[in-house]
This record gives sequence, structure tokens and C-alpha cells, in this order.
Amino acid sequence: MAAAREFEHRYKAAVEKNFDLSADAYDRFEEQHHLFETLTCKQLELIEPSVPERILDVGCGTGISTLALHQALAGRSPNIYAIDVSERMLLRARERCRSLPGVYFIRGDAENLSAYFKESFDAIFYTASIFLLPGFAESLRQASSLLVPGGVLSISFYTGLFDEKGDDAIRKAFPEQKYTYGAVPIGELVSCLDTLPQCRTMRVDYRFEVSREFLFAFLSIPAQSAGLYPKIPYLERIPKVRELCDLLLDRVNPVYMGWEFMIVRKR
Repeated sequence: MAAAREFEHRYKAAVEKNFDLSADAYDRFEEQHHLFETLTCKQLELIEPSVPERILDVGCGTGISTLALHQALAGRSPNIYAIDVSERMLLRARERCRSLPGVYFIRGDAENLSAYFKESFDAIFYTASIFLLPGFAESLRQASSLLVPGGVLSISFYTGLFDEKGDDAIRKAFPEQKYTYGAVPIGELVSCLDTLPQCRTMRVDYRFEVSREFLFAFLSIPAQSAGLYPKIPYLERIPKVRELCDLLLDRVNPVYMGWEFMIVRKR
């Protein structure tokens, strides 16, 4: 048990460091490809007919998801609370959303939500964040307790890179290459969601073809490249990521990025 806690502590510290390094890279990537805005908008579509007015954005990063939520729901003047562990990410988020009324940013641990929030929410969003939380089960348990009856959890989960047949593209092209997508196996996440009281889950698969430049821009983000080359300093990872992307598209083409949406409604 002590060893598990020590691993979780070291993993969380590494995640925080990588995300502190990633703020600029995430924003550059998003300006070109609009991935996280797209994910957030699809999550909103999937929770219909729910139209939440009080929202929690867990793992908000540089505020891309927070801004997308506010813009989509601007006609209802929502109150959005956004939490992230990285102060550098939050600096960007506050700047991005500085003129928006009803948006509040909190630096804190997503695995201990009840320490920061005492009131209930209509909807809680995990946009591209749940798979980075080693203590995801406790985060979800606390999130579900913060939902009003009829409230909804909306999750986007990165499932990996695939070929046309749905096989793992990295493993197919590089059998010896280890690529850690995150701290959470999808089976464990689904099992956890099934145990949440008075909740039912809908799952939706989402895949799209990616270009060489999209792939390089995504995988070269510090928080992503660490999953490929965890023991190599960041600047030394970049040429390795470029070579990997070139070889991957030479060996497996087309390549598809996979996400899964999980919409959890509380009765």
C-alpha cells in the first residue's frame, strides 16, 4: 500500500511538471487543430437535452474547454468553475477567459474535489483529463456526489492511435515501443463508472484520420511525449518524436486518433 501511494505521489508530481511545461505547446497545437474545443462541443452535444447552468470543468488546462463551454452556453449565463493542478496552465486559462462573467478558476487536486466545492453542479466535464488521474476513481466518486439529481458527468477519454482495422497503430509499427496513453486503463474506468450509485452510462466511440503534422504537433507536447520517452529530457524527445511520426505514417497509413465519450446521468 505504501509503495502504491509513493508511486501515485511521484506520478502526480511528474504530471504536474509536464503540464507546467506544456502550456505553450497545448495552445500552439489548439490554434492549429482545435481538438480540445471539438471534444468539448461534442461532449455538450451528447448531454442534450440537458442544458446546465452550473458547471465544473475538471482538469481545465489552459482554459480551452472552459471557453468552449461558456461560448456554447452564453445565452444561459452559466456559472463555470474550473480546476487544474498546474499554475502555469491556469495563468493561461485566466488570461483566455479574463473577460467572461461567471467563470472561476481554482488551483487544486482533481482527486479531492470535495475539498474545494460544497455546492452541487448540473454538469461536470472531464475533457481529455480523466486518463491522467491515477486516483480517478476517487475523483469520480466525489464528482458524482456533487451532481444534482438529473445531473450529468461528461468524459472524453483518449483511447490511442489505430489503423483502418482498429488495431493499435504504434504497436503495429513499433512492436518494441512502449506508449503510455495515461494512468487509467479504459476497462478500469468503465468498471468504476458502473459502481457509481444511481448513475447510468452511455458510451460513444469517436475516431478521425490524422495527418503527419497533426500527429507530430500532438505527440511533441511535453505531457504527451513523456508517454513515449519518459526518461529523456524534453528537447531531446523532439527529433525522436519527428522520426517516430514519419516512420509510423510510412508503415501504417492512414492513422486514426481514437476517443471515447462517456456520458453518465444521475437519476
